[in-house]
Amino acid sequence: VVDMRYARLENCGQRDKMGRYCMHFHQAERCPDCRYQGNAVVNSAQAAITLHGSHQTLVDSNIIWKSFGAGIYTEDGNEMNNMISANVVVCPTGPLTCSESWLGKPHAQAGIYMIGMTNDLIDNRVAGFENCIWTAGSHAPRGQGLALGKVCPMHAPFGAIRGNVCHDNFRFGLYFDNQYPRQ
Repeated sequence: VVDMRYARLENCGQRDKMGRYCMHFHQAERCPDCRYQGNAVVNSAQAAITLHGSHQTLVDSNIIWKSFGAGIYTEDGNEMNNMISANVVVCPTGPLTCSESWLGKPHAQAGIYMIGMTNDLIDNRVAGFENCIWTAGSHAPRGQGLALGKVCPMHAPFGAIRGNVCHDNFRFGLYFDNQYPRQ
């Protein structure tokens, strides 16, 4: 169980190194007691908060300031039923600064970048990225990592998406990239 609340992390993560994120639910599987809440992540070298093979976690009321690549990232496509709520993700210097290629993904720039779609996005705020919320299931249509061949993110149903605000992002606010959700 990971329960991190009201901490500040600065200058963390390691550029283009898989798994080297500031905050990382790593293969926690079903973990309703796992939470990142009320934290501040400043100057993340790549994804500030990553959900990886983890389900039913809480990512709530965190502030992410200047994260390169993505602010919040669901990694493999099998992440489900997580609550991502009331987070603030800001690139203060604009989308051309924070929206950089990372982990060999030249077009994975978003405040919230999701391969796993079946998660709730409620009342988040994203400003200054290339894209605000990008559900990029078509980039990994069969999942990736340990989920490769076991999931189909392009056809996964979405969780609840409501109350999110996207401000001053370069391209899309909510970018459903070739998603065809099924029940």
